[in-house]
Amino acid sequence: MKKNIGFLITLIIIFSFITAIMIHFNNPNNVKQKDKIEIIATLFPQYDFARQIGGDKVNITLLLPPGTENHTYEPTPQDMVKINNSDLFIYTGEEMEPWANSVISGMKNEINVLDLSTTVDLIKTEEFEEQHMHESDEKHTEDSNHNHSYDPHIWLNPLYAIQMVESIENQLCQIDPENEQYYRNNANEYIKQIQELDTEFEQTINNSKNRKIAFGGAFAYAYFVERYNIEFVTAYQTCGENTEPSTTQVKEVIDYINQNNLPVVFYKEYTNGNIAKTISQSTGAKMLVFNTVHNLSKEEIENGATYISIMRQNLENLKEALK
Repeated sequence: MKKNIGFLITLIIIFSFITAIMIHFNNPNNVKQKDKIEIIATLFPQYDFARQIGGDKVNITLLLPPGTENHTYEPTPQDMVKINNSDLFIYTGEEMEPWANSVISGMKNEINVLDLSTTVDLIKTEEFEEQHMHESDEKHTEDSNHNHSYDPHIWLNPLYAIQMVESIENQLCQIDPENEQYYRNNANEYIKQIQELDTEFEQTINNSKNRKIAFGGAFAYAYFVERYNIEFVTAYQTCGENTEPSTTQVKEVIDYINQNNLPVVFYKEYTNGNIAKTISQSTGAKMLVFNTVHNLSKEEIENGATYISIMRQNLENLKEALK
């Protein structure tokens, strides 16, 4: 009799254990109840946007190593392991991350993929050049790896940054509907901050007598100058610095600075700034970085830099340029 009771108890325990396992795996929200959403973001803007929205509900990995240029980056096998262990992969589109398609093709089907360029009206590089670039007798060519058909630096227009935030917000709500209100509240608060930033840029530019600026380095600012209707001249026509601009193009920037008494020549972060230095020496214009925010240094990330803090530094540098 005792043996039968013991056997029945054992059966009940086994049945309860199996039932618990079945409930665990049949509950689609179970993992999200216990674990944070794992996010892989290719570049700093979407990394920062996702952490502002996701807060303590997400774990986020920045795929691009700190201080690395996107153009020279290649995913490692370790990166692929991280991606395949994630819930959400966020990138900016094939124009910015041409290697993303091969990464996506190697992903597990259950990973959510978010291309943040799909809701934005991308600026076609050739049409932008025809509309804005100064005419030169010589044309310089860029390395084909850096010659985008469309400018991919969409976040430099704060209004497009807001669209990126909204896309990430909606994706997180879809993945984790139980915390939808949390994500909505965080996104709304963050969008207000970006709107304030946009207003500060507008007021600074509209209140300046001068609306002209000069770029002596790689040019990745089409969305920014278009958003605020800024007049500009640039030595480079795209975001690559693999080839040198023509002497005619450099002279054009020097003449533009001298004719308009511009106090600043901008160049891009993580570049040598040699052309900007030549222009500075010829004009007396101060060299300042206009950060594209696509990636930050390890020190900046450790010190808590954000999209908004870096853009505010751009704003301070712009104030010097518009004096």
